[in-house]
Amino acid sequence: MPAMDQYLIPLETPCVYYDPQFLSPSEADSAYTELLNSTPWEKSPKINRWVTLMELPKNGEADGSSRGYRYRDAPGKAIVGFPPVVHKLKLLAEEWYNSKKHREAEQPIDSETNGDAGALTPVSFNVCLLNYYPTPSHRLGWHSDREELGRSTPIASISLGSPRTFLVRSKTDGMRDRAAIRMENGSLVVMENVCQKKYLHSVPKDEGGGGGRINVTFRCKDYDVEGSTTQGELDHERRDHWIDVISKDGGDDDIMAGGWKVNGVRLNEDPMSTMDAGMVFGDTVKFFHPDSSSALDLRRHIEYVIKTNIGAECYCAAELEEVLDIEMYKILARPFGVAGYVAVCRIDDNVTSEERPVENISLVENTLLQMRTAHHILRYHDHFDLEDVLAFLTNEGDSAHVHEKESIDGEVLYQYYKNRLVSKAGSIQTMADLESGTFRVTCDRIGNHKFQAPEVEREMGGALSEYYSHIKPKMNDFDINIRIDIIVDKVIIGTQVNIDDISKDRHFLRFRNAVTIKTNLAYAMIRCANIKHGDLVCDPFCGSGTILLEALDFYRDQKIRCVGMDVSRRSANGARENALAEGFGEEVCQFHCCDARNFRKHLAEDSVNAIVTNMPWGVMTGHKNVSDLQSMYEVFLRTAWYVLKDKGRIVMLVLRGLQLTRIIRKLSGRYRLLNVNVVRTTNNLPSVVVVEKLAADEVRDSVKRQLAYLAQFVNVSSEMYNAVHYEKIDETTL
Repeated sequence: MPAMDQYLIPLETPCVYYDPQFLSPSEADSAYTELLNSTPWEKSPKINRWVTLMELPKNGEADGSSRGYRYRDAPGKAIVGFPPVVHKLKLLAEEWYNSKKHREAEQPIDSETNGDAGALTPVSFNVCLLNYYPTPSHRLGWHSDREELGRSTPIASISLGSPRTFLVRSKTDGMRDRAAIRMENGSLVVMENVCQKKYLHSVPKDEGGGGGRINVTFRCKDYDVEGSTTQGELDHERRDHWIDVISKDGGDDDIMAGGWKVNGVRLNEDPMSTMDAGMVFGDTVKFFHPDSSSALDLRRHIEYVIKTNIGAECYCAAELEEVLDIEMYKILARPFGVAGYVAVCRIDDNVTSEERPVENISLVENTLLQMRTAHHILRYHDHFDLEDVLAFLTNEGDSAHVHEKESIDGEVLYQYYKNRLVSKAGSIQTMADLESGTFRVTCDRIGNHKFQAPEVEREMGGALSEYYSHIKPKMNDFDINIRIDIIVDKVIIGTQVNIDDISKDRHFLRFRNAVTIKTNLAYAMIRCANIKHGDLVCDPFCGSGTILLEALDFYRDQKIRCVGMDVSRRSANGARENALAEGFGEEVCQFHCCDARNFRKHLAEDSVNAIVTNMPWGVMTGHKNVSDLQSMYEVFLRTAWYVLKDKGRIVMLVLRGLQLTRIIRKLSGRYRLLNVNVVRTTNNLPSVVVVEKLAADEVRDSVKRQLAYLAQFVNVSSEMYNAVHYEKIDETTL
């Protein structure tokens, strides 16, 4: 039997082993194919890959009970039991580790070197995490598996498919104490538990090309020995709890509509009123105002800024108020007047972010990375206004060629920001804390500027590189990503916590429509619909099915049912395929090829609790004029009234918001307008419109009763009477 040292990776703390020939090529290929085709993959919201979590039944009993293991990137609950291919790999990994460890270890092993003081106890893996990387561009950033802290057992990782590079580096001396492993098909990597304490690991993008890769990771957990869950698992339990809480019935409906936006500030800011059925998700959040008391100390208290769609800050802030401890954090939309951002502010005046335990910071960031309304999570560092740049040039006597903000170029930004760093007016704490390493600068720019985003990245990145000279710029496989976003005349700077846009690739779409709503807006819309346990939700313009997939995913345990419709058979069939790929069959989600104006053929009267849809904008159907769309919108709303239950809601994303609100006013006896919120999507400004069905048109019914009574006092034919007094609209065929 080969010695254990033969497989040891050279690190200052020897805790990583690598066997490139753990499986034969044929065994590895067979396992890859079987796992790829048979595993119910789920999408992780944090990292751009597909995952599945499995665990053996508690105490080895075949009762289907779960040990409750929580992994930070697993979107759902664990599957109880290992399929044959996973069970075989588990036995091989246990045999490999136990045989070599027992052969080498005649004495207990020092926990500060090789991992655990109980190395002579055979390892028995009972948790398996499978990660699927479809292409070489899918990667895993630097991290440690914090769920394993507090345990004494190793992690065994088997790589199947295309070779990928596995990087390991020290948390304290990453430039010197580091290693790179080329994980071949069928190879095994074992990390002792101490590795999670002292090292970070990652799988970067592979520029050399190749195919997909599956990583099979085995872990151990024994409640009888360890006694309790780790802090990382507790974080998942808390997340599961608040999802259940917000899904409960909000109580009786109220006749008052939700708070309306006036100049970007919501009138109704009473948090207790959010439970009123007339309120809409996001109605009660607070917006930044320069004259308010919160503006005075915001810079001192702010810890994170969350990037979302401009106009969707109310939804993002409302989600933050649900997932974070409101006794510790205050949420403020559009901090410093920066549109498209929401601030997470610490309430405690006595503890700075640098003094907080690393574990607490990690838990908060893990929570933020699960958000559904966000695009990016940033640790806040600095902000300034382009007016400040003009003032700086004036003070320097160098404003002859720059008279207005639109004339500021990249060189001017470099001069200003370099001076800001040198004068200590601004700083990047993550770069100051890093002893050595690499960084890159990413910029999003909105507005009319003389400079472009790449120029900002180059010039302001140059200022950072010169000031923090111990950190080197690097475009790929960097250690930290500094985000510098410029929104019109506001500049905000932070360290990006996430790797990819967390609103992208949330669902496993086999079919993608030409125009698809973003998942973060789809989530905001379903939350505005006030969906409850057992509700029936309909999308009559379903396209790829994104809205319904988001509803089914978020309300996974609430037993909701969905119906999708689209006039395109290709779209209806494609949406069905997408739902099946996510594990939602016909019993919970049905799709029909149907014109939305005739969807009463598939839905009974008073059967639908909520309609959530992305209405046709008229962009793809350019031959239709505004009157065509107006007619379709009106007939749709008239038809929807019959299938909706009393006080059921319709949430619509529509480009022509003013046109739709005029139609709703025309139908004011049938619907109550609750909220209209304009958002920015790419370069359009659609509106999220929320209406609620009124059980009866009281004015119309009253007039009809009066006409019926007074008809006896006039002498006209029934034909004339009907022509004058009754609506001649066949709403079932329009």
